[in-house]
Amino acid sequence: MLTTIITSLILCAVEFLTIVLASPMAKPSLILHFLPEDIRAAAKDHPEPPKWKQMIAHILLAVFLLAFLGGIVFLGVDGLKHGYGFWKLTLRFILALYIIKLFDIVVQDQWLVMTSGFFQRIFQETKDCAGWRNRGFNNRNQLVRIVIYPFLCMLTAALFRWIGG
Repeated sequence: MLTTIITSLILCAVEFLTIVLASPMAKPSLILHFLPEDIRAAAKDHPEPPKWKQMIAHILLAVFLLAFLGGIVFLGVDGLKHGYGFWKLTLRFILALYIIKLFDIVVQDQWLVMTSGFFQRIFQETKDCAGWRNRGFNNRNQLVRIVIYPFLCMLTAALFRWIGG
């Protein structure tokens, strides 16, 4: 269990760093997609950064995706190495994804987006938007993911059990 928690927290840190480093360099439409509707509308004409900065942002996003995939593979292979069956692997993946989701909701959505003003500094034209105070702006999306995760974890565990023999 400790391995699962540590791996999840490492992935959370990598995701947070990726967001903080890549967001100012990414194409605005990529970042705005994750923000409330009124903020998207206010920043729709925000200028794009130079292409070289966008490339760096995409490289950072690719590194994060590879790290995330690597973390899942590590948890699966480590679980198989320790003799985990289908249900124990499933619970391991559920724990990992729910730790990451909790971090996403509390740190990224509620603190980074809503409280810190990080994205308001990037998209200064949105400072007066009501969306910055709407703490439930993506509750539906979060709830859908929370409901889907156990099934995704069962599928992942089954895949590892099938591959691992």
